[in-house]
Amino acid sequence: MSDTGLRSAVQRAVLAELAGVGEYWVPVASSSRHCHLSRADLERLFGPGHELTPLRMLEQPGQFAAEEKVTLETPKGRMTLRVVGPVRKESQVELSLTDARQMGLSLPVRLSGDLEGSPGCRLTNGGRQTDLPRGVIAAARHLHMSAAEAAAYGLRDGQEVSLRPEGPRGAVMEHVIVRSGSGHVLEAHIDTDEANACGIRSGQLCRLIRPATAEGIPAGSLFPGAAAGAGAPGPGSFFPRTAGTGLPAPGIPVPPPGGMIPAGGITARPPAGAEPPRRKETLLDYSGRPDLLLTEELLMRAAENGMKYIRLAPGTLVTPLARDVAWEKGIELIYPDGKNERR
Repeated sequence: MSDTGLRSAVQRAVLAELAGVGEYWVPVASSSRHCHLSRADLERLFGPGHELTPLRMLEQPGQFAAEEKVTLETPKGRMTLRVVGPVRKESQVELSLTDARQMGLSLPVRLSGDLEGSPGCRLTNGGRQTDLPRGVIAAARHLHMSAAEAAAYGLRDGQEVSLRPEGPRGAVMEHVIVRSGSGHVLEAHIDTDEANACGIRSGQLCRLIRPATAEGIPAGSLFPGAAAGAGAPGPGSFFPRTAGTGLPAPGIPVPPPGGMIPAGGITARPPAGAEPPRRKETLLDYSGRPDLLLTEELLMRAAENGMKYIRLAPGTLVTPLARDVAWEKGIELIYPDGKNERR
């Protein structure tokens, strides 16, 4: 295995572990215009018996960028395309919508292989040519996952998820279709238009937002994962749940909307006209939860509910993103050894 392949394998293993505790991230690759050729079209363009020459292996098993290039021709002009191997059952050209407008084509947004009703084109290589009756598409956003990775993320083939890249041009990209199976490994694919619009570098990690019905938990819930029996954490869950409800088991301190959790437990929203409590008295107490994983989502929920102090148990794990949120929101993490973290 190459160094690049080893790094990718390690990254995928780490991301699958993070998914198991409710932190969903995926690497995103930007695909520039390219084409796939059938055996017949490959030989029409490069001669009988020609085999594609791998230039660079791609992340998906068996896929590679080939040294061979062809030219797409339309009445509006010409465009060079890299061939991606191996050969396919049917030839296919994938362009961004910007490329398509430049070439005078109106393209459907489709998953690879869904070519019904798509326009055709002419491909040439020097004096050789082949005319495709169909097969030019703008590729739909999609997410490759092995079966094991899909299970770790609580997803299945054909589901739609969203991606949220961070940065100065961050956005939410919806309708990302999951493609899961033995020929896939964890990687989302978007085209150059989408990558440029969101300022995404190829290989960048983006947060994955699961569908609202994933494992029966509402979108944006603090408690992702399947509901489990009382007192037992479900996959991806942070806390035990009450059987049949998907809600945290009784006794687990969770910030209620508009409420506060001082050391003694949950207090209700102050009555109208009552003097609001001082912020320094708003404390979230997890000193009895040594198994807790403190995540970004939990910190964001605590900040929304006015928490300024969080008391932790010995051995509590705090994710790097959670530390960042605590720093940004001015939340003090109180450790048993007295080594508190405060902005």
